[in-house]
Amino acid sequence: MNTQITEIIYKSSHIQGLVIHKEVVTFEAIIGLAMTATLVQKATYQQVIFSDCNFNCSEFQGVTFENCVFENCTFEFSHFRNCQFKNCNFTDCKWIASGMQGSLFEDCLLDGHLKKQLSSNNNLELTQEENLFDHRLLALVA
Repeated sequence: MNTQITEIIYKSSHIQGLVIHKEVVTFEAIIGLAMTATLVQKATYQQVIFSDCNFNCSEFQGVTFENCVFENCTFEFSHFRNCQFKNCNFTDCKWIASGMQGSLFEDCLLDGHLKKQLSSNNNLELTQEENLFDHRLLALVA
């Protein structure tokens, strides 16, 4: 997807029923987005801020998030399958019936809600690097 189309989609306040495939978004602030019943496949988000966004009944497959910030976002009935989160921060996000199957969290700052959800997953291997603060975790969802 080219940059012009990406800008048009994300400047809209509501995305519903789209398939977003192999999109690359860098250096953007996405604020107040409501995404419903949308499939995002093999996309890459680098240095993107997601603030006050609501992801409802959406699916992310093979998506890479690198140096991204998620703040005050709500994830309802949404799933991340085989996604990679590298050096991402999650602050005050809500997780309602959402999952992280087969996803990798590398050097991420996880908020309490996500940390609790990941810890309750039986297939999760959660380790902490010695040189990082208590909140910076390296987690692998098997």
